[in-house]
Amino acid sequence: MNNIFVKIVYYICKTYTLILGIIISVIALFVLYLLFWPDDSSYDLGNNIYMMEWDGGGRLIVLCSHVEGKKCYGGSYLIPTYENSVDSNGEFAEYVVTAKSDEKWVIVKTDNFQSKQHKYYIINKDYDPNEMTTEEIINTKIDCFTDSSEFANKCLENGISIKW
Repeated sequence: MNNIFVKIVYYICKTYTLILGIIISVIALFVLYLLFWPDDSSYDLGNNIYMMEWDGGGRLIVLCSHVEGKKCYGGSYLIPTYENSVDSNGEFAEYVVTAKSDEKWVIVKTDNFQSKQHKYYIINKDYDPNEMTTEEIINTKIDCFTDSSEFANKCLENGISIKW
């Protein structure tokens, strides 16, 4: 009788130890996930320019005003501009398909939800984001093209060797 009681207690302790070990392991994996899993909601393109996932689908390029760590949480629209981001019905219109960068340049390809028209942009990163407004950057540092061959020619002219 006493031997059976000891076996039962031993079995219960062993089972609880196993369950506790599993719970601790799951919690540890969750903490590691939160700390080290990459967050794909914003991409640093350099000089305070970020590509961000857009709540409405697609992406947008912003001049970031709220960076924590390596993640941008908000900023001023660069591409599409705020005015071009929605159509006359308030529906999302232009959005970023892809963007790539190097030390001097950012290239961007956009699409339009309704017209399916592509646009191509070149952003010159040769500026101080603390000394220029978003509007000044849009007007002086960003070139827009609706023709892919004109875009390619401008990239060649500027020595931009970034590939999609």
